[in-house]
Amino acid sequence: MKKPVIIANWKLNGNKKLVVRFLDKLIKFCENNEISNIIIALPYVYLDMAVQLVAKCNKNYFNNCINIAAQNVDVNVSGSFTGEVSVSMLKDIGISHVIIGHSERRMLHNENCNYISKKFDIVKKNLLTPILCIGETKKENLLGLTKIVCKKQIDSIILNSGKKSFINSIIAYEPIWAIGSGKAADIEQIKETHKFIKEYILDVSSINKKLFSVLYGGSVDEKNSFRLINNSYIDGLLVGKSSLDIDIFLKLLNNIKI
Repeated sequence: MKKPVIIANWKLNGNKKLVVRFLDKLIKFCENNEISNIIIALPYVYLDMAVQLVAKCNKNYFNNCINIAAQNVDVNVSGSFTGEVSVSMLKDIGISHVIIGHSERRMLHNENCNYISKKFDIVKKNLLTPILCIGETKKENLLGLTKIVCKKQIDSIILNSGKKSFINSIIAYEPIWAIGSGKAADIEQIKETHKFIKEYILDVSSINKKLFSVLYGGSVDEKNSFRLINNSYIDGLLVGKSSLDIDIFLKLLNNIKI
């Protein structure tokens, strides 16, 4: 059984002091508890510093104890695109993962499935690991469209990158209505949706189920983490607000004993 993947998404939060304190305590915790498969997604300006801070942990303990992820990437590798950051730049400083298609990018920045699929494709071609966020709105959920919405978002990736595109990729199911609400989705609904996502990808691509992971995100905290992760269909968690406080985040990790 593969170890669960835990991703901390800081969004537009943090400062240098907080990053240093967070990673210092996390590294010590990982070394003392033999924890691995943790990914921290920070704002662009702190990525290089974070990579340097975790390098000692990964080198002296074991590879990939902690990885640093970007929260976004541009579809272009270079050129006249003021303010953007390319996948080659992320790769240059040692970034291993990139979040793509988060609901906030879809809604606040008008990123549609086709545009997101281009980001996914360029991340894959540059040998980084995409973290694809998919999920439905509250209205879509009430109308019973969860599976249809997830299928559409998955199909756009397959259409642009091929049937084997989810090999060595991470999918995070995040019901939009649960994000920031303080209440995670019902465990049975999560289980049913994760089961659908996994079976659909396996049916379409015929890849080994061990080659991709399906995580849950949406009001994950130290109180519900054990209940969420103690499920054969959930391969890990995407944590938002609860990852900003290192003490709460460590409680979360300790509760699920990864």
